Amino acid sequence: MDKLERLRKKVRDNDRRMVRLLKRRMQLTAQIGKHKKALGLPVKDPPTEKKVLANALRSGRALGLSTDFIESIMRSVLAESKRAQHNYRQTSKESINIASTLYLPTPSELKRAIPSSPKGLRIVARARSDIRKILSGKDDRLLLIMGPCSIHDIGQAEEYAKRMLGLQQKVEDRFLLVMRAYFEKSRTGRGWTGFLTDPHLDGSGNIKDGITMARGLLQDLAELGLPAATEFINPLTPGYLGDLVSYSAIGARSSGSQMHRALASGLSMPVGFKNGTDGNISTAIEAAVSAGAGHSLLGVDDSGEIRAFRTRGNKDCHLILRGGTRPNYDRQSITRVQTAMKSAGLRPDLVIDCSHGNSGKLARNQAKVFESVLGQRSKGNHSIVGMMLESYLNPGKQRLPERLSGFKVSKLKYGVSVTDECLGWETTERLVLDAITK
Repeated sequence: MDKLERLRKKVRDNDRRMVRLLKRRMQLTAQIGKHKKALGLPVKDPPTEKKVLANALRSGRALGLSTDFIESIMRSVLAESKRAQHNYRQTSKESINIASTLYLPTPSELKRAIPSSPKGLRIVARARSDIRKILSGKDDRLLLIMGPCSIHDIGQAEEYAKRMLGLQQKVEDRFLLVMRAYFEKSRTGRGWTGFLTDPHLDGSGNIKDGITMARGLLQDLAELGLPAATEFINPLTPGYLGDLVSYSAIGARSSGSQMHRALASGLSMPVGFKNGTDGNISTAIEAAVSAGAGHSLLGVDDSGEIRAFRTRGNKDCHLILRGGTRPNYDRQSITRVQTAMKSAGLRPDLVIDCSHGNSGKLARNQAKVFESVLGQRSKGNHSIVGMMLESYLNPGKQRLPERLSGFKVSKLKYGVSVTDECLGWETTERLVLDAITK
């Protein structure tokens, strides 16, 4: 133990020296920023950055260090250097409402820090393939996307995932289970906008922690062998998380957005568009048609550079019926929607959301929707390809305050949703197990 502690002390001493070197580098960077400002030069200097990176990689290789490791560190250093140099530029009048900025790693940096394992990538690839087969009718199982309305605690989400994995093994001949891992929440008014933007539920808005922990959870789910579904709200999110997601939804408030249609057209996983909050289906149909075609759009690549992308179009887009001012899971509503989809040139593939407008946001009503949809499927409507259930460890919901500053997370009940009301695990498990006996 004494030897171990001596080695650890040497590591700490080296860490201190390394931090001092970084401090000195940032001081030099600040001086460069002053000179650039005096000369009227831009902060961004890609040729110089390329030379700096190449020099570091050569030095790293000479010392036997991983090039990925060195590149990840140097890209972080270069990004922080640019941020520091920006401090010596006049603040634009267009930025008067920006209170602060927070450095985020680029997608490639985060992926190096939390890499996809070979097993995880196989799980994602297989799940995407299986979902495509379900959509095309080549796999007669039902897709069942289930889990909490929103992720708010990583440990609780992992406990739910382990229970769900056990259930999957019991029902795998009838259902393909995919876990809801929703990190972003769309709001009509004010309120918590999700784990990604405020993971500590304290109003601090630490997106860096949010996106890091979100990717960590997705990696853990893939390692467990459980595919994940999410809703993409911010168009930059897929760059950080998309390689670990097997299914994506575009929500009722986003289906009409041209940005989200273009985004979906380039995603590598099947995408479901929800009908509008008022129950209107035409917007979702138009979205699925649009996303099936190629688009040109602005975006950010894995290195953090702005690019113009041209997409091929996503042929695995479909509709999710989530109800509106009234439910739309009944046979007549589903028939009308499928007829409209065929008229628009779409396959009439439908996923039915048992929650939201279809349940009146009352968790107990999800069972009625679930059983009705199963009945319609058993009577021959095999274009109903899946369902969504909002379910968590314990039933119900609990309210977060509108302003989270100073809120104590310890006051929350364990395993209870902080957004929409959810079914508890026992009820969920019984509902799914009963379905395979019918």
